[in-house]
Amino acid sequence: MLSRSGWRSLLGGLVLVLGAVLAVVATRTWRVESRQATTEPVALEVDPEAHRRLANALQFRTITKRNPARLDSAAYERLFGYLEQAFPRVHAALDTTHVHGLSRLYTWEGRDPSLAPIVLMAHVDVVPIEDSSDWRYPPFSGRVTDTHVWGRGALDDKASVVGILEAIETLLRRGVTPQRTVHVALGHDEEVGGVRGGRALAERITAGDVAPALVLDEGGAVTRGALPGLNDPLAVVGVAGKGYLSLELRAEQPGGHSSVPPDRTSIEVLNDALSRLLENPLPSRLSGVTGTMFDYLAPEMRLPMRAALANRWLTAPALRWVLNRRPATRAAIRTTTAPTRLDAGVKDNVIPSTARAVVNFRILPSQSVDAVIDHVRETLGNLPVRIEMGQSSSPSPVSAIESPTFRMLQRTIGQVTADSVVVAPYLVPGTTDSRYYTEHSDYVYRFIPYELTPEDRSRIHGANERIATDDYQTIVRFYMQIIRNSDALPPAVKGGSAN
Repeated sequence: MLSRSGWRSLLGGLVLVLGAVLAVVATRTWRVESRQATTEPVALEVDPEAHRRLANALQFRTITKRNPARLDSAAYERLFGYLEQAFPRVHAALDTTHVHGLSRLYTWEGRDPSLAPIVLMAHVDVVPIEDSSDWRYPPFSGRVTDTHVWGRGALDDKASVVGILEAIETLLRRGVTPQRTVHVALGHDEEVGGVRGGRALAERITAGDVAPALVLDEGGAVTRGALPGLNDPLAVVGVAGKGYLSLELRAEQPGGHSSVPPDRTSIEVLNDALSRLLENPLPSRLSGVTGTMFDYLAPEMRLPMRAALANRWLTAPALRWVLNRRPATRAAIRTTTAPTRLDAGVKDNVIPSTARAVVNFRILPSQSVDAVIDHVRETLGNLPVRIEMGQSSSPSPVSAIESPTFRMLQRTIGQVTADSVVVAPYLVPGTTDSRYYTEHSDYVYRFIPYELTPEDRSRIHGANERIATDDYQTIVRFYMQIIRNSDALPPAVKGGSAN
């Protein structure tokens, strides 16, 4: 047992340790420096009726299909016919190439062909409507109200399609010719993997080892109130995309009449398998892209969040607990597990011999498809469940962040949104056609400057999709300014170099 002097020594030591920890925390908290770009707003006039051209484009039912033979090709052709009529200067001045019939590649030749080009991406296909009765306005009406344009594709992704063309039409009207060549890649099958559209477009653009100085696609947006302690709007720029894996789980047990059930049915086995997977997710990570995002956010936060983000060596357990409480932040720090399809049974009084589920995983860049499969096998253990692999794609590489291109993107966002906007790198929870460029360029980013609330996030692929008319004006200005600012990128910036 310690003597009184021993207790004093121990307490004194603890006080010294606590004081040292607090000193380190305080020092790290106040030494974090802002990584934001200094910007001033730019005056870019956009036709106040521009949103009506977006509304018209939303009326075309370019619904995606996994089987190309089942596509309504005529709807796509009518859309492109409308775009040709709506943007005559674009179609007169830019070279237009049809790719697999329904994708389009527009090329705006720059003044200096020796410079690496930029690529502005979007897709014209939209997901099907589950139940049109859930919509306030018909999903393909392109309804315009005082504040919004409503319709399938308003957010995903015809606002980008039409916004890019609107921006170039406006610049052409003003006699602008960019220094760098601008490629506009409009895919027709992004929602089903982009194999015939996005990938084929990327192959054409990068042929001959062309390395774009910038590739810009959908993925990030502007949010408010995303994190406690941040008052300013937050623009998250996707610098990497998660991987994708679907696994089919199949349980087979004796069937029969429901009046005499067996000890264990196929549905019970499958339920056990799903419960195990949901209760045992892969570990969360505060490193990688999310860690870099916290480095960008910490200087802009109020206390105590500033201290928490600047001292993750100490606060990591608490941060994980907080971030795991909300779906959007949980997806940023872990490989997610989501059962997406269930199938069992043919009649109320028949016990099915087979029960089937599909589980979808979105994989962190620090993990892999094989690692997820190994985790699933280990978690399910000796359960009598057969595992079959479905679609998969590896996480994308992380694009250059400390680079002239990312800083230019930061500056552009501030110029067209608000002086107070905080711009930070971000891990996109899904995948886009931009992944087809990551082998050719270190400068692949995913961002559209519309404000996305939690309610609006649910409208993507859901009912009542809409975009604010003010946000659409910002999108057009954003693409105009990106083209202008790309001219000032250092000539040495090549897609394969992060210098």
